[in-house]
Amino acid sequence: MVFAGALIIKNFAIGRLISQQDASNLAWLSALSFLLGLVIAGCGTVLWFWTGKPAAFYSENPVFHVKIVLFLVLLSCLSYPAVFFNRHRKTNATEMTVPVSIRLSLRCAMLCLVLIPILAWAMAKGLGLSPS
Repeated sequence: MVFAGALIIKNFAIGRLISQQDASNLAWLSALSFLLGLVIAGCGTVLWFWTGKPAAFYSENPVFHVKIVLFLVLLSCLSYPAVFFNRHRKTNATEMTVPVSIRLSLRCAMLCLVLIPILAWAMAKGLGLSPS
């Protein structure tokens, strides 16, 4: 939930122009998102291989593969803004222009964040399982 909250805050805080304080705060949120992404990846790996259903249950499901790809896309979409904000967090300018690519990258990450739970729900309903 904190990961989603940080991403939502970043999307609300971003604009065409941001202040130096906003850039500093967005750099901090980017670092937090990175750490939380690592925690989520670690917990997901533990669930995949060592708890719950056997790993083959997930590994053979194409919906699960789409979820993994979307998570990787989400993380890659967050890396470019993180680098941008970290480079500009100590700028002397009172305002700075944020490239359109940064805003689109954050919107893409939000789309992935919305789709991943929908795919999890679809998996829970049995989508992607081969008939037995």
